[in-house]
Amino acid sequence: MSIFRGYVVDSLGVSISATTAIPVLYIAAASAADLNITRVKVQCEAASSPAPPSNGSILWTLNLVTGTVGGGGSVTPEPTGQSTLAAQTTFTSANSAAITGLTKSTEFWHGVIPFTAGAWAEDTFENTGFEINIPHSGIYAVYMTAASGAGSGCNGRVGLWFAE
Repeated sequence: MSIFRGYVVDSLGVSISATTAIPVLYIAAASAADLNITRVKVQCEAASSPAPPSNGSILWTLNLVTGTVGGGGSVTPEPTGQSTLAAQTTFTSANSAAITGLTKSTEFWHGVIPFTAGAWAEDTFENTGFEINIPHSGIYAVYMTAASGAGSGCNGRVGLWFAE
């Protein structure tokens, strides 16, 4: 018997189109439930004619945010177990349109990957006590920052495994 309902959500590919912090995935916890992120996977993928910069990197962060989300498109978390209950957490991805209206605040996680098509990294926290807790009604976003290489033909992508 499972002690929680597990899900995975994927931002899908988000164009690396600027050298500033880009919100890739917006997370809005339900008003009556919190969630725990148990795994984070970030990657750089080729989109069209990839030409990433040499010796570049992509910084990924998970931040508390303020403001009202605009733009983007919804993405639906998929259960990782046998539960068919829909996740209570709402997600918005920048894969179809830019996410606007948010201001970054406190950082809760960060990771760096090489700016190379095919590069990826992941952190897994399940059952370690280091899970990233998102309290009920919390609003957060995953950001990516590429110091150079905007318009490189590459996409950034983040996957989150979480429990409610």
